[in-house]
Amino acid sequence: MMSNDSRNHVKGWLRIKHLALLVTLDESRNLHATSRHMNMSQPAASKMLKDIETFFGMTLFYRQPRSMEITDAGRLLVRYARTILNDTDRLIDDLVSLREGGHGKLVIGAVPGAAPLLLPKAITTIKSRRPQLAVSLFENSSDRLLADLEYKRLDVVIGRVTEHAQHHLFDFLPLQAEPVSIVVRAGHPLCERPPGLGEVVRWPWVLHPMSSPMRGLFEVALAEAGVATPRNVVETTSTQTTLQLVSSSDAIALLPTSVLKTAISAGKFTALPLVIGEPLGYYGVLTRKGEEISDVVGEFIDTLLMRDEP
Repeated sequence: MMSNDSRNHVKGWLRIKHLALLVTLDESRNLHATSRHMNMSQPAASKMLKDIETFFGMTLFYRQPRSMEITDAGRLLVRYARTILNDTDRLIDDLVSLREGGHGKLVIGAVPGAAPLLLPKAITTIKSRRPQLAVSLFENSSDRLLADLEYKRLDVVIGRVTEHAQHHLFDFLPLQAEPVSIVVRAGHPLCERPPGLGEVVRWPWVLHPMSSPMRGLFEVALAEAGVATPRNVVETTSTQTTLQLVSSSDAIALLPTSVLKTAISAGKFTALPLVIGEPLGYYGVLTRKGEEISDVVGEFIDTLLMRDEP
């Protein structure tokens, strides 16, 4: 185990610029591009990388003829470097906001199914209490949102755990289950009679990427029915793009039922009478484990949990 003196030595020696070099090099895998991005010479960047590797006593990047290949130790260090840099960016933003008389910032990530149901009321409530609070909302699939939460690009996520190991990274408060529906444009040929799974997979589809829980649910349902995966697929996590593609073609989409309520009531879309597996399971509030929750995030979570109260 590392002694306190050794820990203090690391904290005293390591600089923000060292971390920026590692993250930039991980993204570019090219020392020349990294040095140019950081406004330093390539020899200086090479020396800085060598100094970091010497300090930790480990190779962080293998030098290949045309690229840099990251090692396991490098990947571990880059992960923490990226978190610290994002935290530093947030510190700068908060200090600027404080200096200019602002009242903080709340950055929320949410799966599409949660956005139309829970968030408008919760955001309206917290804004009524804190009118000058800057609120940002990003919609995506849970796997991508949790990566951003881990690296501190987001303060809180409304989503679900996608891997068992994530229970060690995040605290989870369940909110509600999320049923899904198969949707087509109004007047689609499949609306004339109830289709089966074997028939709908022959049509074009708009789906979430394979890594998302919703796509996983779909693939499991197909496998259990002995039906092959659709071949003609456009992948996107954007609900708006999905609805536009469906409305302008004969494409079929799988979307949270909550997302479709407004669209279907407007007469533009129809949900096919097909059941795709069980609901996706409970989505809920996710925060970083072991980290103190800010007053703003705590108030936002309390607002979400009181959603059923008058």
